[in-house]
Amino acid sequence: MSYQVLARKYRPSSFSEVVGQEHVLKALENSISQNKLHQAYIFSGTRGVGKTTIARVFSKCLNCMQADSPQVIPCNKCSACEEIKIGRHMEFLEVDAASRTGVDDMRELLDSVQYKPANARFKIYLIDEVHMLSKSSFNALLKTLEEPPPHVMFLMATTEVEKVPKTVLSRCLQLNLKVIPEAKIQLHLKSLLDLESIEYDEESIALIADSAQGSVRDGLTLLDQAIAHGNGSLNTEDVKALLGTIDQSYIIELVEQVVAGNGDGAYNALHKITELNVEYEQVLKILISVFHKISLHQQLHNNESESIQRLADNLDPQITQLHYEIALNSLGKFHVHPHPKQALELCILRMLAFQPMGEAVTPREEKKNLKISSSA
Repeated sequence: MSYQVLARKYRPSSFSEVVGQEHVLKALENSISQNKLHQAYIFSGTRGVGKTTIARVFSKCLNCMQADSPQVIPCNKCSACEEIKIGRHMEFLEVDAASRTGVDDMRELLDSVQYKPANARFKIYLIDEVHMLSKSSFNALLKTLEEPPPHVMFLMATTEVEKVPKTVLSRCLQLNLKVIPEAKIQLHLKSLLDLESIEYDEESIALIADSAQGSVRDGLTLLDQAIAHGNGSLNTEDVKALLGTIDQSYIIELVEQVVAGNGDGAYNALHKITELNVEYEQVLKILISVFHKISLHQQLHNNESESIQRLADNLDPQITQLHYEIALNSLGKFHVHPHPKQALELCILRMLAFQPMGEAVTPREEKKNLKISSSA
């Protein structure tokens, strides 16, 4: 199999290639440059933000044989760097805690701690998804974790740090990784597509970055799917079909009819959406997103979309919050409802029922002027 998925092909080989996480990278770089290394590190964060990748790069920095001491920038050429990259280095033991949860597995792993590394500075144990270890395994690890030999270092990664015992956390330097901003994911995807010489448009990248929800790996996986779906190129319609999303303009039209208190218009707008054969749950999520943007613009005036600005001016902030809550509650009960389409329709009907008919088409600015004139 010659093809490599983008997430593996472009896995960072040094700290400079990691997307985001500057606060974590700075802490690790300072530890190396000042020679103040902790005996155990735990990387926590959601999926696909770089926990295991950063741990592997850190391992290369510690054991890079290009110089006499650990380096902030690994050479990626020596045998240690090459072997750690492919996971075959004798002194770099990467363990999946999900498949080795028992205390006997942990004891077997720790049996080799006392022996000094044969061809490296440090014997490094990388334990992925460490929260999956059993209580007995954590207890077996505790003493070694507190007072490991100087040649041993533990690196742990977890998506559920709250499940790791506090006795373990207190013995580790904890580094919390953040979700990656959408703008950074977009830039990263564009750079990879340029390297691969693949045609794309801006809206396609924006849709994929939004669906990634802060995870670089999820973004790259979706990008692989989109490239395959588009037969080697990206265009907006294909990406929308793949992700099951629809143009926001359809939702804007629906919201405008609800704000106007026009039941027939709202039903016709909803009918246009259902004709596109999209996922009703996705429609609800976009509806929630639109009301979120309206609410923010009413307070911060930070949206450049003319349609969002117009809705924000014509909708009372209290009604905006009410519609937002109606949509959010509908989404929470969506999977309980036997018919998804009916769940979406009932959401719109509730919004129309709670829409003040007499004030529906009166802009907020006009209402303020009316109050001022009446008081005068």
